[in-house]
Amino acid sequence: MECPKCGLEIDEKTIVCPNCKKVLKVVCPVCKTINKSNTCKKCGYVIIGKCNRCGKINLTGDKKCKKCGFDLETSVILNETNTDKFTCMTIDFPNMNEMKVVLGSVKLLNKFRINLDKIIADCAKEVGVRRQIIGNRCVIRFDKDYTFNTSANTAVATAIKILTEITKMNFRLTNRKNAACRCNIYLFKRTVKDNPYDINPGYNANLVSNATDAKERLMSSFQVIVDNYVKEAIEKDYHVSPLSSTMINREMVMFFDVDIARELRIDFEELTDKEEEAEIPNFVQNMLVEQDKLDGEALSKMETPYDPDAIYDIDTINFNEIKCDFIRTQNIDVFYHIINKIQSCPKGIIAMKSDPLYVPYSLKVLSSISELGVYKNIITVTCYDEMKYSPYSFFRDLVSAIFEYTVSQQLFSENDFSMFRSIDSDGLIKDLVTLKERKIENAQDTRYTYFDIFLTLLQAIPNTMIFIENFDKIDSSSYDVLKYLFEAFEKLDISYLVQYSKNFSLHKDMHFLLAKTYYTEITLKPTPFEKMIEENKEYYKNIMETFYFQRIAKYSYGSILFLDIALQYLIEAGVFEATDDTINLVNPKTVIIPSSLNKLIKRRLNLLQDYPESIKFLTEVVLLGPRIDQETIKSLKFEEIDEIIERLSNMGYIYFYNNCMYFPNYNMLRANLLETLNKEQLQEVAKELFQKVFKENMPSPEKAYLYSLLDDHSSEFQEWEKLAKINLSLGDFNAYLNCANKILELLDMNQDEEAQEDIDRYKMDLYDNIADNLFEYDPEKTEKIAEQTLEQLEKSGESEKIITLCNKMIQGYLFAGNYMHALELTHKVLALLPNSSIDPTTTNFNKYFFLMSVVHIEILFNIGAWEDCLEVGYSVLNVVNQNTLEILKPDYMTVPQFETIIMDTIGFVAMANILQLKGNVQEFLNIVRTDLTSVPHSYDMFIAMQDLMFGRVPKYDRSKVSDKDKFSGVLFHIIEAFTRCKHDYNVFAEEIHEAKIIAKYKGLHQFELFADLMIAYAYIKINSLQKASLIIYKIIKTANENGMNNLLYLAWYVMSELNLAQGKYIVTYGIVNNSLIQLEKADSANPYLLLLYKYNMYKVLRFKGQSEQSEICLAQANYIAQKYGINFEFDTDPNDFIAMVDPDEEVPPTAGASGYQDGNINDITGEEGE
Repeated sequence: MECPKCGLEIDEKTIVCPNCKKVLKVVCPVCKTINKSNTCKKCGYVIIGKCNRCGKINLTGDKKCKKCGFDLETSVILNETNTDKFTCMTIDFPNMNEMKVVLGSVKLLNKFRINLDKIIADCAKEVGVRRQIIGNRCVIRFDKDYTFNTSANTAVATAIKILTEITKMNFRLTNRKNAACRCNIYLFKRTVKDNPYDINPGYNANLVSNATDAKERLMSSFQVIVDNYVKEAIEKDYHVSPLSSTMINREMVMFFDVDIARELRIDFEELTDKEEEAEIPNFVQNMLVEQDKLDGEALSKMETPYDPDAIYDIDTINFNEIKCDFIRTQNIDVFYHIINKIQSCPKGIIAMKSDPLYVPYSLKVLSSISELGVYKNIITVTCYDEMKYSPYSFFRDLVSAIFEYTVSQQLFSENDFSMFRSIDSDGLIKDLVTLKERKIENAQDTRYTYFDIFLTLLQAIPNTMIFIENFDKIDSSSYDVLKYLFEAFEKLDISYLVQYSKNFSLHKDMHFLLAKTYYTEITLKPTPFEKMIEENKEYYKNIMETFYFQRIAKYSYGSILFLDIALQYLIEAGVFEATDDTINLVNPKTVIIPSSLNKLIKRRLNLLQDYPESIKFLTEVVLLGPRIDQETIKSLKFEEIDEIIERLSNMGYIYFYNNCMYFPNYNMLRANLLETLNKEQLQEVAKELFQKVFKENMPSPEKAYLYSLLDDHSSEFQEWEKLAKINLSLGDFNAYLNCANKILELLDMNQDEEAQEDIDRYKMDLYDNIADNLFEYDPEKTEKIAEQTLEQLEKSGESEKIITLCNKMIQGYLFAGNYMHALELTHKVLALLPNSSIDPTTTNFNKYFFLMSVVHIEILFNIGAWEDCLEVGYSVLNVVNQNTLEILKPDYMTVPQFETIIMDTIGFVAMANILQLKGNVQEFLNIVRTDLTSVPHSYDMFIAMQDLMFGRVPKYDRSKVSDKDKFSGVLFHIIEAFTRCKHDYNVFAEEIHEAKIIAKYKGLHQFELFADLMIAYAYIKINSLQKASLIIYKIIKTANENGMNNLLYLAWYVMSELNLAQGKYIVTYGIVNNSLIQLEKADSANPYLLLLYKYNMYKVLRFKGQSEQSEICLAQANYIAQKYGINFEFDTDPNDFIAMVDPDEEVPPTAGASGYQDGNINDITGEEGE
């Protein structure tokens, strides 16, 4: 290579020509990449630029222009921009750390990151802007447009392009690894005067998806969030919805979600991987290559980031209350564990938790249990998505399975309900099975009557095992009934075997199961391929060296299900032939062997299309549901039905049990079958089912779906409307809401402007009905439609209905521990009660205003606004005394109920007093006891808790604990743990766990999470760091979502302890520093949290060898302790601060590493200096 200036022959790696000093390359000071231009090709940093004020060429890293002193970072922005105000985009990938586990190696992760960055850089280049990497975020400033509005629209269009390409990558990743990379994009206004490194938009995205369909999950793996300035610029062209507001630089900024998913145009069929075609090998290969082993190992290490079992599922700490059994096993061994459990505990609840790849065959499960001869009856019920649209669907299917009721509506008259007369004189079971609307008297009473009938029904079938597949798809009302039945487990002679997805756990909502010896959860993991074929090596021996078998080994990922279906596929394709003893290769040919289970099932179904009547029959019965009786099969009137059934049975698509037809892995089969057939085939099936099975006057979710296939939306609408009325009349409000959602979706499809007024009126009536019947509000199930209902009521201005609905929603959010939403709605209600007073002696006294103020206190405590909690709390309690209780009490409450609420309020105020280090909780209790005689003696536990906070020896004993109040039991166990167990962290965790159980039972969500956090702290102390990490991440996520701000800070503090324990001083410093910045910005930061963080900053600086700075932090921590009179033990022993090697520490660059100190920087820009 020659120097372009002097012609000297030089090495290609030369940075500065040794002869003429021309700079040939520059090293980026940020990422240390060598570049041939003035902008870093890797991170986008402008290394060299011209001063915008005087024109001198400078190194941007010098900060100020050497000639005029102008800020060089600002120069970079001014040189690029065509407008003073522009849209800034930041992109981050919140689950990138998890991707290393998914991809299986650092090398693959780096390759994945490079591909992501190329997508972003290319999309930025298309619109002429620069992509820069700052920290872990990509930043793009859309400053080439001439107005802010066009800048915003360019930014959104670019976001669409970026997310289109990322979604394509995710599609392939999902197919291969069942995972997706999440992406958050923020768009917000910036000006040329703003700090170019201030890239925090001020809002934290919490991407939570309930999507179950793979494509839905892909389309919900990203989020685009904009501020109100960008929203105003783009809302004419894009659909935006409000999220929440936050204070930024003393200005309230609202953030919005942009529905980008509807803008993406992706043909997923085209993206389907071109599967490798199997060819006859030219030489014999080893069956298992090393890469297959690595894939299996990576898969076996995959864990759910927020596993609900994270505290319990290993034996590091033996919690006294945990009596249940957690088993993790390879999927091939599940039958052994089920049989072993049934034999040792015949009456029990066994749960199987797994990815769809590892679900065992239904018939094999049933056969294994049946062969034991333990149970008189074994009943199987499969849950499915359509369950949620009809009342108590699980129990409807259970009753139908027990009594072998027909599925065909045209044969319903043959179903015999006479056996129910003794337990159901009103015919509720008959109305449930036949889906008949009843006269609504009291929907809630009807609901509880059904609960009792189901309990009585199960009492009538003793010594029964109920096998429930896909339990996570069960309808909500049936789930509520089963919770009720599981609590009454000892009263019934019923056992349960339930199977659900890896993201579900039975004991998550039914915590009491953890204390039951009869409860077992078995988590299924991959099985090494060698082990899968070990028992049948003789059977496989003739095909083991074929390329086909090696492909199956590669794609099976430890799944016996994949192995069996793949072999069946190759037999049906004519490649293999099976006898009773072995499988042989009979017809070597090119065959596509898909890499995923769903693709494999579709390939098999495509082969089945060679038998048109068979696939048509299979489609008809699958569309009717997971259980088909013999009479319904006959009514379908297929010629050669016996031959069809034999073929489908031999191929493993169907099996018969208790005189009925069932389907192995029903939900997987249904989804793939509907995707395999074209619309014309499905419409033909729909028409035949209407003729053979359904009756016009009997609604069902299946009929509604078939009408949608026929594009008969009018009839579909009528089906959902009828079902909604039936659901409401039978007391199933959850199913009613689901049908109402379907009705609203159809109404939104309207294109007739003349009909819009009538539609709006209908929707308003529907929302009114929803509001009137919302007797139970579960945010997880009903949030969307409740918010829509509230929005419509606000438009109508009906204050009374708004307040009533808000009250129900607030109670639901409080029950779920979602305090941010509860706070928003509380403010909404309080705003509708202007000029109201909580004082009963004033003329504008309002009972409801008083009650909402009481609720406000609980919310303020839980979001960490403890000073506000005290202010409102003192105001409320100031008007409460023995004489005013009756006046303040709402009419619908009894005096004991109201007193309980007031006692809870006193507890929240007392706790806020303690946590804010006021030091006068005893004086506070003396005052309220003067006004109220019912303040319990157990509240003296608050005085002991205050002593603990201040480092004094608490005076307490178990006699002060009462089950009747909300707090004393929790506080007792916390104090006990910190005073008597802190030198044995196993015992400490057990004691804290006692507090957690009581907190959960009492609905004290923040205390429950605090207990989990202390258990994580105990795991750190006993060096179970991965365990601790799982728990802490879960708490950070939950606290952030639900607005528990101080708990969030405490969780990050424990996370900093975890990183200190691992010697990760850089990460620890970042956590502590960022938290301190935020805490010190806050108006009323908690002093104890400040003390903890100052002390941890001292520790991390000591470990980093920065003694002078560390002493400053220690002095600050000590000052806080002295100011508030806290006896805090600060560890300053040098022996405790011997640093480990920080795995994140980078070697600092040597002097001259940038490579251009001795050259002329103008050479690299091509411009002349002065």
